[in-house]
Amino acid sequence: MDTDGVTTFLSALVRARQQGSSRLEVEGAVHDLLIEPDAADIELHDDRVVWRLDNAKATEIIELLRAMTQGTTRAGHYYVDISTPAETLVLSCNEHV
Repeated sequence: MDTDGVTTFLSALVRARQQGSSRLEVEGAVHDLLIEPDAADIELHDDRVVWRLDNAKATEIIELLRAMTQGTTRAGHYYVDISTPAETLVLSCNEHV
């Protein structure tokens, strides 16, 4: 993600944590962010992504995304443990591979 993308996703995740869910559309794909007990899963579909996170995991990701937007380098990445579709989610800002 670029800095604007991090900020947009961060806002949607904060809303989800406060309200229990939120929705974000990015480049034709809908991201549904759902806060559910004991969840740390991401479901990938062709035009939809469902993020199922518990409150603690959502808070962890929010803190990492905030660190990305407040850093001086504005580039970097963090690793987050999740359950599916992989064991590790990489949050990356302004890094292009």
